[in-house]
Amino acid sequence: PFDAKASIRGDIPQLDALWQTGWRTARLCAHETYMDAPYWEQLQYVGDTRIQALISYVMTGDSRLARQAITNIDDSRTPEGITESRYPSGLPQFIPPFSLLWVSMLHDYWMYVDDPALVKETLPHTRTVLDWFSARLRPDGLLGRMRWWEFGDWTDDYRDGDPPQEADGGSSFLTMQFIEALGDAAEMEARYGSPEREGQYRAMIRKAKEALNRENWDPRYGLYADTPAKKTYSYEANILAVWLDVAPAAEQKAILRRLLGSKTGEATTVDGKTLPALSAPTYYFRFYLSRALEHAGMGDAYLGQLGPWYQMLRLGLEEPL
Repeated sequence: PFDAKASIRGDIPQLDALWQTGWRTARLCAHETYMDAPYWEQLQYVGDTRIQALISYVMTGDSRLARQAITNIDDSRTPEGITESRYPSGLPQFIPPFSLLWVSMLHDYWMYVDDPALVKETLPHTRTVLDWFSARLRPDGLLGRMRWWEFGDWTDDYRDGDPPQEADGGSSFLTMQFIEALGDAAEMEARYGSPEREGQYRAMIRKAKEALNRENWDPRYGLYADTPAKKTYSYEANILAVWLDVAPAAEQKAILRRLLGSKTGEATTVDGKTLPALSAPTYYFRFYLSRALEHAGMGDAYLGQLGPWYQMLRLGLEEPL
């Protein structure tokens, strides 16, 4: 029973069709739980759910389904400390990075919803997730290998969705997702929890950022490599580097210009640098691209990234069934 309260006006071509198609999609994926798709798996995956909850907050002000998601995913935590990747579900599945997104999802809820009681109640449970990851840190501050499915995004650069890693880990993408969760948890700990925890989290963030800039930054391309071996590069890792201030502020716009100027699947010269072939991010990860553009003061580039959505309209998706 979502009631749309937000609206938008402007001179963007086909603005109403884009808006209504997106909102219809959000409602089709919202039932007694959020779900990743109304036809296929019909499951409440944390990665999808975080974004769906944000849409609900700003479109409707209705937080009931998001609260359900936070508490259900909390109930899926294992004795090891991490959550399941989707819940409720009869078949357990584990995507550890989604446990990090659940921590950030609680922070999102705190930012948008006047319900500090749920944040205070749930915050201690986030510690089991972050402890699970901190136990897998390498001495240099990058994340090591972990069990289960280390999903990042569905692109050619991430085979089966997994970001590239070395034998002992060192993934830029996974380390940056850990940084985001640590930062969000540190803010909540400072307000409602443990100052000691906050200090520990911020120390891990500093060490991880230093390692990423020392080991994974590649000045040849002006991009962060996927691992210290500097054999592969991805949109996703560099999007997060900008969004999370891993990249110095003075470098952020240049990184995004290189990404936006690259051509999918082929080497491209941008700003005098010949970049390696990169795969464009999916619809899912373009949410984080939009956040990075805004963060770096490049929000005016957003409209140029709507090509995939205009393609949806050309396929006829603006017409309700």
